[in-house]
Amino acid sequence: MTEKVLLFASSKGGVGKSTVALGLARALAAQGQRILLADFDFCSPCLDLLCGVEDHVLCTVSDLAREACTVENALLRPYETQELYLLPAAQDDILPDDGREPVPPDRIVLLARAVQQAAEHTHADFVLIDTGAGVSTGLQAAAAIAHSAVIVAGHTPASIRAAGRTGQRLQTCGIADAHLIINPFDVQGAGAKKNMRHSMLEIIDGVGVPLLGVVPYDYGLTLEQEGRGGADIAASALQNIAGRLLGKTVPLFSGLPKIRKKKRTLFR
Repeated sequence: MTEKVLLFASSKGGVGKSTVALGLARALAAQGQRILLADFDFCSPCLDLLCGVEDHVLCTVSDLAREACTVENALLRPYETQELYLLPAAQDDILPDDGREPVPPDRIVLLARAVQQAAEHTHADFVLIDTGAGVSTGLQAAAAIAHSAVIVAGHTPASIRAAGRTGQRLQTCGIADAHLIINPFDVQGAGAKKNMRHSMLEIIDGVGVPLLGVVPYDYGLTLEQEGRGGADIAASALQNIAGRLLGKTVPLFSGLPKIRKKKRTLFR
């Protein structure tokens, strides 16, 4: 299996973690990468909904882990023009998602084997694993498989604090390599003269992990999730982040000239 296995985490719901995971998967696929996107949110899985393939789910990662289906039956390919494969989840009993107890080693082995089978079948260059909010069992299981983590933080004090705790908890799970994506970032509020919202530096300091990228607020992203409109601003930001994951040097707001002009005030 590829060594590029990233888990997506947040301790606060509603920050768009799953949206970022999918958006980044699509951005990497658009740059010629083969992507496996696995849903490890066993409490509220939603990647099939975001991809618009909820009616096509026959089997899930849990079915594959139990050997109740073949890898071909478990995988979905939501976008014909991209080498992006979805391994969906369902609310089921293989991993009760309360997060109170450590995940039994045998269950981690089953899920790891399922992800490995899917990654080998798709020849994936990257494996992105979306987990539930908080220290869920999905997060614990993903941490045993992943090599690094992406922490998604929103632009609110509660989200910033929660993201900082997520970084600490990931270390206890054995993930020391973590990076931050701020989503959605209120450019207008952060750049206001009266300092209405936290600056990027304040968010980075509050979370305590290096910055990977910033996704500015884009109403088009909401419309895109509902099958309407397009998310040009968010898409450009996610393409930038994908480029960095591929080892390219990409300026923070490349392709977004209006926001780049405000960069100094956003970093105050």
